[in-house]
This record gives sequence, structure tokens and C-alpha cells, in this order.
Amino acid sequence: MAAPAAAAASINLSLNELRALLRRTYEALYHHGYDFSVMARSCLWLEAHGLDGIGLILRSLPDLGKPCREVNLTAPSDTGYVLAGQGRCLIPFVNSATDLAIANAQDNGFGQIDILNVFGRLNIFAALKKSARLDLYAAAIWYDSCEGRTHVLWLSSGNTLPDYFILDEVHGGPWGMSGVRFVCAVAPDAVTKNVRAVLPEDARPFKTAAQFAARYDSALEGGVPVRLSDYAALNKIADRLLVPSTDESRRGAGE
Repeated sequence: MAAPAAAAASINLSLNELRALLRRTYEALYHHGYDFSVMARSCLWLEAHGLDGIGLILRSLPDLGKPCREVNLTAPSDTGYVLAGQGRCLIPFVNSATDLAIANAQDNGFGQIDILNVFGRLNIFAALKKSARLDLYAAAIWYDSCEGRTHVLWLSSGNTLPDYFILDEVHGGPWGMSGVRFVCAVAPDAVTKNVRAVLPEDARPFKTAAQFAARYDSALEGGVPVRLSDYAALNKIADRLLVPSTDESRRGAGE
């Protein structure tokens, strides 16, 4: 009988250590023009809650390493936006895009953005956490054409983290086969209506808010395990950055 395969070797990083490494990685990739701390926090939230944020970065490198392509934003209604992502990874602009919907929810009671033709959509997780901090209800819905599955992150009543549903069926929506819809509101009805358009009443979560919370508590206490191969890959990118960007370093560079 063959012996079981050995688990991949890993290193345990505290949340602060992982945040610093991710920030250096993004800064080395982009150099300027983005809030690297916010981008790092989005990936950190995935890892701290048991989702594959680092893998998302590494799988997206062929896109992240290319010159930025413009994305096109339209506002078809007072509370809704459409952003054409031009086939890009969602990582660089997920926070600014979802902030538009969050601001509309705070001002008008409801906000929505359909982000079309993107990949790396799980990175929208951080927008659900931000919505919870602002006492908003929220959801993100997308269809993965490669998997043939529909994904739903749903921040419902009283939760500080979303439940995560994965449906083994196709639910096409206005966000298309490679987009994602993010909705948020001060009251639950509009968010629930969007979710129930694709999610059956008897659907059971792939991961619950309670499971995410327990994983985060564990990460706070004991850190996050990172595969050594992934750790080396991130450091290889981050090492391109000879001097991290600070007020002092920018003054020294004549900025």
C-alpha cells in the first residue's frame, strides 16, 4: 500500500508579518498609484479566514505583472454602477469599486455595482467585512464559468462575517459569466431579494460566518500557515522593492 503524500512544508506567519509581506509584494508589482496597505489587507482577510488569498495572487501574476489597462465605469441609476473590467484581475480595484456601492448605501439606503469581465472575484470578501463594520447588509454573487458553479457571499442580519455558499449549478445574471454583483443596504430586503434570485431557501453554506470567525480567532492566536513555496514566491517579488515607499524615502528620491 502506498504511503500517503507528505503535507507541503509551511511556515507560520503572524498576521502582522503576513500583512507586511503582502504590502511589499503589491508595492513591488505596482510601484505607485494604489493603496498597497488596503490591497494587502484584502488578501490578508482571505488567508486569516481560511481562504486562499496567496494562491489568488500567485495565479493572477500573469495579469498583475502587465501594464494596467483602463477599466470603464458607468452609473446607469442613482444607486447602481457597472464597471467593465476588460479581462483584468479584480485585485487592484476591488476596494475602490465596492466603495462606490457602499457610499451609495450610506447616502441612499441601497448601493449596487456589477463588475464585468474580471477574475479573482473571491477578493471581494473584504468588502463584506467593511459592510459589517458600517452596519450594512451585503452580498456578492458570481458565476464561475470554469467550475460551472455559482458563488454567494451573504452578510445577513446580525452577522459580522458572511456565510459562503457554492452551488453546483449555473445561475446566469446581469453580471455575466465572468463578472460579480456586489449589493449593500441599510435594510435587508433588497439584499435578500438579490440573493434569493439564485440561492434556494434550503441551501446550506460551504462555510458559515461562525466558521470564518473561529478561523480568524485561530489566526490571531497562532498565525497563518503559508506554504514554503508560496512564501519564497512572494519574497522573490517583494525583493524587487529595494526601498519600501515611505514619506522619508519619497523625499530622498526627490518626489
